[in-house]
Amino acid sequence: MKKMSHIFNAFSMISLLCLATFSGCASPVALHRAVLEYDWTVNRIETELLLLNIARTRYHEPIHFTVVSSIAATFDFRVTSGFTGKLTEDATNALSLTLGTSAAENPTVSIIPVQGEEFTKRLLTPISENTILFLGQQGVEPALLLRLVSRGIILEDQDHQRRFLLNQPHRKDEYQEFRRRVLHLSWLQSQRKLFLGPLQFTEESEAKTGRIVITNYDPNSLTNRERQELNRQAERFSHNHILVDIRKGYPGGDFPMFGEIQLRSFRAVLGFIGHGIYEDPEFHVDPDPRTGPVLVNPIRTLTIQESSTQPEEAIVSAKKRKNWYYIEQDSPAGELVDKWNHEAFDMLYQLYHLTVTDISQTPAVPITIAK
Repeated sequence: MKKMSHIFNAFSMISLLCLATFSGCASPVALHRAVLEYDWTVNRIETELLLLNIARTRYHEPIHFTVVSSIAATFDFRVTSGFTGKLTEDATNALSLTLGTSAAENPTVSIIPVQGEEFTKRLLTPISENTILFLGQQGVEPALLLRLVSRGIILEDQDHQRRFLLNQPHRKDEYQEFRRRVLHLSWLQSQRKLFLGPLQFTEESEAKTGRIVITNYDPNSLTNRERQELNRQAERFSHNHILVDIRKGYPGGDFPMFGEIQLRSFRAVLGFIGHGIYEDPEFHVDPDPRTGPVLVNPIRTLTIQESSTQPEEAIVSAKKRKNWYYIEQDSPAGELVDKWNHEAFDMLYQLYHLTVTDISQTPAVPITIAK
């Protein structure tokens, strides 16, 4: 019996050790996997929904967003152990140790259809100059940024005559000149000669922060009076316009530009991309001869492919009617154009969060799905 007691104690110690090991390993691994899966799923839902709404604009259908407002999940990890067989003096090999683990997950997901007056206002209100500053400070290519979010450029000559360059391909001449102007800004940035930021000046001995401007010179090199005057010029426009001042006598000044960049709403951005799939496609535009070499100049601002079959490799895809809409992982256009295209969609995704997801925090009746 003493031998049997030693055997039982040994199995008990092994059992306890295994329990501690399995319970210590199983729960973190399962939790780690679950958190990553939830994150991946929410991101996939948002990107596919964004692409789906672009496809809706291609067919002139109303857009609609639904956001995941919260995910609450409980996890139940269990480890069991036991002995099977007979414990006898001469049949110790008849004993066997059994171990088992189980994990149960009970998620509760709340989704909110985004709608109402506040959402509609934010959807249709033009993007603000502060958003452009925020995106521009991340190093986004000016041509990419402005082709996506700008409705056009209003140029003003020395006689205060104004003309509008619409960023829409069906207005061929205006669109071509608009493209050349923003390519020139991109070239200036590549030469580190483009300045984007708010004017700083003093007024009645008080430091002031003025409007955001785009220039080919450092505004701080101007006198205080000149900066005040430049700010006065910018104040003529609403905050969805940005003053641009590319002056002679400074880098790139042989292609001068003075006027205002007019910004689109998020809804108009989606429409521009959606209509460009078929109805109003963009076309190639060469830089102005006064512009230096540019690294990349894609035909489309954001290339959305359309196909009757589901794509095998795409960074995101969505089906609308009988067609699939997707962004290629690797396209025949090459690495530089693919990088541009992926950055354009990433910027659109950021604009989506700035426009849509904050609205999900406003009071609304959520739809709750529980497992």
